[in-house]
Amino acid sequence: MTNKRYYSSLLAICLIIAASACTKINDYLDKAESGGVTEQALFADYVQVEGYLANMYATTIGAGDWMPQTTFTYAAASDDAKCPYNFSYGTINYNNGTLSPTNNPIDIWNGAYQNIRKANTFLKYIDNVPAKTAIQIDSKPRMKGEGFFMRAWCYAELMKRYGGVPLIDRVLSIDENLNIPRNTVAEVVDFIAKDIDSALVYLPLSYPAVNLGRITKGAAMMLKARVYLYAASPLHNPTNNRDLWKRAADAHKAVMDLKVYTLDDNYKTVLHVRNSAEIIMQSTINQVWQVVAQDWVRHTEPPSQGGGWGNLQPSQNLVDEFEMANGKMITESGSGYDANNPYAGRDPRFAQSIIYNGSKWAGATINTFVGAGVDGLNTNTASTQTGYYTAKLLDENATLITSYRPGNHYWVFMRYAETLLGYAEALNESSDAPPQEVYDVLNLVRDRKNVKMPPVPAGLSKDEMRLRIRHERRIELCMEPHRFWDVRRWRIGQEVFKDIYGMRITKPTSTTFKYEKFLVEARTYRPAFDLFPIPQGEMERNKALVQNPGY
Repeated sequence: MTNKRYYSSLLAICLIIAASACTKINDYLDKAESGGVTEQALFADYVQVEGYLANMYATTIGAGDWMPQTTFTYAAASDDAKCPYNFSYGTINYNNGTLSPTNNPIDIWNGAYQNIRKANTFLKYIDNVPAKTAIQIDSKPRMKGEGFFMRAWCYAELMKRYGGVPLIDRVLSIDENLNIPRNTVAEVVDFIAKDIDSALVYLPLSYPAVNLGRITKGAAMMLKARVYLYAASPLHNPTNNRDLWKRAADAHKAVMDLKVYTLDDNYKTVLHVRNSAEIIMQSTINQVWQVVAQDWVRHTEPPSQGGGWGNLQPSQNLVDEFEMANGKMITESGSGYDANNPYAGRDPRFAQSIIYNGSKWAGATINTFVGAGVDGLNTNTASTQTGYYTAKLLDENATLITSYRPGNHYWVFMRYAETLLGYAEALNESSDAPPQEVYDVLNLVRDRKNVKMPPVPAGLSKDEMRLRIRHERRIELCMEPHRFWDVRRWRIGQEVFKDIYGMRITKPTSTTFKYEKFLVEARTYRPAFDLFPIPQGEMERNKALVQNPGY
């Protein structure tokens, strides 16, 4: 399937949607998700089915956790960052304790079940879709695998947010009882695993360049591993059943054993390249995302870079987590940390992730000290409120200055570093003491070619290793959509999602700086926030639902 054909199909399906007009609910239920033709007619046309699947990619996965709103990422609703804007649909709802069944801007319940209906419809008809050419005949099984994955993805995202949810594995009609109770987390996890196993029968390990971004066997296996990791975590495994941790470890090891993925040599650019052996799953063909990428650059760049809005400002909490290059924390004896020169000699991932006072960016020097100009602390609305801007999520080749260049921004949903860190976590938790394999995979992440951090200390206890793994996960995956969820599944929100700090830098002389850590924002977190509330509208429509505790 060529790019042209792919987008023509997507355009066709969108035109069908726009042209449709449904006046009766029963008539609507007889029609396809695309609207204007019956399901039978749509699924009798292979090209239209390709468009239907393209629509599933766009609505089911989209930009995912990367841009739940165009104004922020989940990192700004964690202790890793601050968003300077208090939009009613932004991070303020997760930082001030106002999350509720009627106030959750990134609620996905309705959208997820709409996409599950699409997947159920697709799976109902796909076997009977006529395939006439050799390409169509070869592609149809793969499409079926994608359909199973899409349904599994929806349920994985629902489970991550709400815990147990109603399982619907077929297209429901208006005449059925739609008061459907929640299934248990274990039942949802088993359902996801079954769908993934079905998908694996049909999905390939890789694709030619024209289909880059499609779901692969490795992506499906990694989704299962991620779901198992969440199910084994304290949020869903309060008795610490080691069998659940072992299941998660085995699932991550299966991805490793594919021997398809390796760590990229360049940590700085791994999120900005199309072809990397580290990427397990990323957004589909780049052109689909150019408008989003332009928004991303505008929202994330420092103000001096063509009027960036600086929406994602790293916290001092995160900065302090970066080790010194010798492997010691900044508070450890012998670390060499200098409070008067705090950014020197740090883990190389620090400068590749965070723009700090004096950083070179796109040929310019970014100054964040008080009075430095538009990039200086609290100069204006877009200026940093923490003393930092984001580097990692921006392609340094992108610019808003003079002529806009979007750079390369691909939303990476899964990468091999996550696989290794998930394996280390699950293997440590399923063991009495950390086996050598845990050290090996952690040190592999730390030994990336342009990182080269020292190995973790030997002889750690299980509890000490747990903290090391969580630390490494926070650093390696910083600013990516993980910390927001990791803290919830570990149930440590009240401990870490509280006071957010920044660095106030002043310049008492023309050649010296003074550094002062200060409180940026006091936040509110309750144990109930480990799960999202089921939206109130759904509670009123479906009388069989039971709300999550604390709401």
